[in-house]
Amino acid sequence: METRTALHYRPSPGKRSKPDAQEYLIFHIPGNPGLISFYDPFFSTLHALLEDTPALQACNFHICGHSFAGFETSVQDAPGSVELAGLEKQIAYIEEHLYARVDDIRHATGSTPKVILMGHSVGAYILLEIIRRHRKQIESKRYQDFDLIGGVLLFPTITHIARSPSGIVASALLRIPGSAVIASAIVKCLLYPIPSNILYHLVRLIMRFPEHAARTATAFIQSPIGIKEALYLAKDEMDMITDDKWGEEVWGAATEPGTNKGDTINSNLVFFWGRHDAWVARKTRDDLIRARGFRTSLKRVDSTPEEEWKPTMIIDDGRIPHGFCLKHSETVAEKVRSWVEDIIYNHNEI
Repeated sequence: METRTALHYRPSPGKRSKPDAQEYLIFHIPGNPGLISFYDPFFSTLHALLEDTPALQACNFHICGHSFAGFETSVQDAPGSVELAGLEKQIAYIEEHLYARVDDIRHATGSTPKVILMGHSVGAYILLEIIRRHRKQIESKRYQDFDLIGGVLLFPTITHIARSPSGIVASALLRIPGSAVIASAIVKCLLYPIPSNILYHLVRLIMRFPEHAARTATAFIQSPIGIKEALYLAKDEMDMITDDKWGEEVWGAATEPGTNKGDTINSNLVFFWGRHDAWVARKTRDDLIRARGFRTSLKRVDSTPEEEWKPTMIIDDGRIPHGFCLKHSETVAEKVRSWVEDIIYNHNEI
């Protein structure tokens, strides 16, 4: 069983025919395990919602994402080398695919898209790193760039993941020498020989996954190096995702209105945490909110001048789980649609 390594939802034919429409690329960075197919219903729902939003009829939305390196589900797509990719390599890999999608849309439409990043779990950490690198490229003025106008961070694991309830357990297990190789070998021995169609039904029955998630999970289990890569990357997450490492190039600083028209990313970041997320330590989450953001609406109607440039940080008031892409795609897509609309509004108002 195989899955796609990339997803791209394009504007509908009727939207593409509008000559004055602005192109937007919403580029999503997955969590670990980094298979983009887990997010297919989320993409399709979000795309339909954005296209039906009255205030966004002059916008052409491209919603794209790419799997992490090492999560290829076919032998043909897998790299010839079995070298595993840590967090730094995954950042570079995703950044390369982001720039490739910008170029594809530019060549197809004749217009450079404005970019909104989305990241889930460790994908949110990668999102912040891409922002930092993008700002550095702007400052160096090495080449013509695109406008990175906002970001949506879903269930972000961006500081001290090893202190979270699940992180404490995972960190202890992954520090055992050879644990990734041993665990991968055990799973392969037990499950790999099972025919794909039987394994698919077992995953649906045991895990109670919907169809898209069961097919993706089956492909992941039977992929060339996916399990080993997921564990290798997880260990790197435990080691690297510690203190808040970013400065004003990511978190921003207060500016006079109208001075940052070409780069509004800092003031248009939305963080959305689960109330009870086993991969996020409550104390580190609350400390970050106190230090870097505030909880309010993105339109900032109740903010003070000292706060209005800060990122918006929200804690879910429901019970959406960390792995929202399995069974809660529609609920999260509704929230993201509203945040995307506000990001575009705020960018155009500056």
